[in-house]
Amino acid sequence: MRKWFFITGLMVDMIIGKAQSGLKLIQIHRSIILSDTKGERLRLTPYGKYIMRVQLVRKDEDFFPDNRNEMVVSHQWPGKLNWVEEKTSFIIKTGEKDGLVIRVSKSAMNLSFSMNGKAVAFLTETGLPRWNGDSIRSSFVNDPNEHFTGLGHGYFGREESIDLKGKTVSRNYGTEHGQQAPLIVPFYLSGKGYGVFLNSTFPNTFNFGENGGYEFSIRGTGRMDYFVIAGPGFSTIIDRYTQLTGRPRLPLKAFFGLALSDKGNDEKSSDPSDENWWKKKITDHRNAGFPIDHIINDNRWRAGGGQRCVSYFAWDSVRYPHPDEYARWVHSNGLILTLDFNRCIAVQSEGWKPSFNLPQNEGIDFNTSAPDFTKKEVREWFWNLMWNKTLNPALSFPGDALWIDEFDEMGKAPLSMKFADGTTWEERKNYWFMLVAKSLVQEGWDKKFKGTRRPFVWVRGMTAGGQRYATLWSGDIKSTYSDMKTQVRALQLAGISGFPFWGHDAGGFYDYELKQGPTDSMYRQWSMAFGSFTPFWKPHGVGQSRWPLDRPVYVQNDAKKYTRLRYQLIPYIYTYAHQANETGLPIAQAMVIDHQDDPQAWKHDLQYMWGNEMLVAPNCSANSTVSVWLPKGEWYDFWNDAPIKGDQEIKYEAPVGKLPLFVKAGSIIPMANFALSTAFIHNDSLTIHIYPGKDAVFELYEDDGVSEAYKNQNQKRTTLINFTQSPFSLAIAATHGNYNKAPVQRAWQLVFHGVSKPFCVEVNGVKMKPVQVTGNNTNLQEGAIWNKNNKLLMVFINRFPVNKPIVMKRVGDCISN
Repeated sequence: MRKWFFITGLMVDMIIGKAQSGLKLIQIHRSIILSDTKGERLRLTPYGKYIMRVQLVRKDEDFFPDNRNEMVVSHQWPGKLNWVEEKTSFIIKTGEKDGLVIRVSKSAMNLSFSMNGKAVAFLTETGLPRWNGDSIRSSFVNDPNEHFTGLGHGYFGREESIDLKGKTVSRNYGTEHGQQAPLIVPFYLSGKGYGVFLNSTFPNTFNFGENGGYEFSIRGTGRMDYFVIAGPGFSTIIDRYTQLTGRPRLPLKAFFGLALSDKGNDEKSSDPSDENWWKKKITDHRNAGFPIDHIINDNRWRAGGGQRCVSYFAWDSVRYPHPDEYARWVHSNGLILTLDFNRCIAVQSEGWKPSFNLPQNEGIDFNTSAPDFTKKEVREWFWNLMWNKTLNPALSFPGDALWIDEFDEMGKAPLSMKFADGTTWEERKNYWFMLVAKSLVQEGWDKKFKGTRRPFVWVRGMTAGGQRYATLWSGDIKSTYSDMKTQVRALQLAGISGFPFWGHDAGGFYDYELKQGPTDSMYRQWSMAFGSFTPFWKPHGVGQSRWPLDRPVYVQNDAKKYTRLRYQLIPYIYTYAHQANETGLPIAQAMVIDHQDDPQAWKHDLQYMWGNEMLVAPNCSANSTVSVWLPKGEWYDFWNDAPIKGDQEIKYEAPVGKLPLFVKAGSIIPMANFALSTAFIHNDSLTIHIYPGKDAVFELYEDDGVSEAYKNQNQKRTTLINFTQSPFSLAIAATHGNYNKAPVQRAWQLVFHGVSKPFCVEVNGVKMKPVQVTGNNTNLQEGAIWNKNNKLLMVFINRFPVNKPIVMKRVGDCISN
């Protein structure tokens, strides 16, 4: 009978096992350290039951301290290890009944991972040599049928597939000018139900089956450090990964409205884009029925010339003579405002010192503006510049978000460049975006605002763990359909990799070959249709204007359709934004998240789920047909409620401007009344769309949309909504929780889709009377109506206390037109 040893978090330092092979097993704190006769050491540390940290060092090398980098938010985790010695191996478990099982061979300290109670290992080392000079690799048995995804995305988000099977991939900061916006997240998921996070900022390479191999390696150090994360479901793995590296920071609610910029045909254009330009542009659009929430200032707001590199970080006194008055206009009109910082203006901006530059800056573009963010004084200067010039509330100046540009183009610095803390550029460059985000949020915004205002910082490039401070956009992408396809995939990969609030220039930044921005057709397909179903909706770039009124009327019609739908969907979108903040699960979900065992999900990566209920398949071409895979179940065509069988690939007619959009049977989708700003949406009225066919549940989330009181003071509200197919009924529970200025009463409109014949309903025991119809409109009095042509049953409930439940039931076949 084997004897199990139990290791708790108590501090112990003693040999508690020694194999005949000479392998020693030592307990220190909650970790096990195994060492062989060559002096090589393996450290295993549990982070709860489902995450195991693996570290390897050679003789005379020390394990890196936990604070070597801050990609992991905290190393203070519970956990204990149980172990037993067998003839050829040690077996180590993270729990008695549940959790991970690691088998360590005595001959070479090779590892094999499985779940407790599962006989088959999901990850097994091959025993290939680990070290080669200053590089180290971990090699595993390759399964040619195993699929992989994740790892953030490469430069510009240009990815040809979200399936990494058969590929060798590196996710590193660039070495040349123009290698923009890498999302450096050395975390991947396997279709077998596990994830791996490489906890190193040294240059990395991952081989997922090329030439029969499966391994990952790092260059520049002989120290291996990675985490194995058990699932088996992808949503569970993403949840555990973002527990480890930090939850994505929830942006302002206004972030989910439309963002438009003052980018023109030429940064030297005579177009002033001053405050009067903005006021007129926004007023004209709102008068025409177009909403906008987010003003994106690109260069021209800045003093000293208002050009990309001929300016400095301060308000221009000519274009904006009274920033405080302008700020009042901005906020009274339900707007937020982003200010940009190009790296090249650092040298011209207040407080800059030559000593702030990198130790070796030769070969870098704008090398007199190359901040060394390993220095605390540089990080302090960067934040204080933002604070003193616009963010300090005492100034009453505009400024709700920061756009940090061109910090991805310092790659020509020598790898051997050494910083004051002893690290080198080879190690630090993959970490650079984290340092930028940390300086502005952890060391700046959070300390100054103390949760009263949410930070929103977007950087051209980002690092694992940075999601708890900032997000990114994918750089100056091309206005071509080929680049549009890559952005659909980059959106999904960013979400899988912990960045659910990723953004891009919807419609592309510019087509450098044709010297133009998006054509009218592309603007309809990409800037409006696809863009409206991305988290950060930002049509931006040079060439043709991205403002709807600057396009022909037929283009404006599509713009109006998608802006209206986007703003109606804000309650749905914001609920899923909160879910992303709490669990890491993105709003835009790759099909593999819920269908990792279905080969079709791995093939169809030009479509994604928008929340759990809606499927989006953007038309990334000028063609009129899109191939769409619908998973098992029943589906509705969003535009006409036509029923469609799932478990098939369909050819969907999608002429220019029509977004293929579907809803699962058994869905609840809350919508708001349309407004010209998210700030103007009335929370005391909601429309709930129910798509029958299966039981459904949706938990609506609400908070003040501005502060972090939702997490610091628990000021938030949820409302549970349940639909039961049989008997046909809908229950809206009493709200749970509260927040500042939350409505105490709410009017409800319940819209049941696909109802082929009329029937009567009661609400809280009171039978609903038929609503009178005048032309195509109802008078919206309390009652019910069946729309024969559209097969809709609509129930109107007058303002009702939110702290009391509502139950609607079918009571008979009695409603008629």
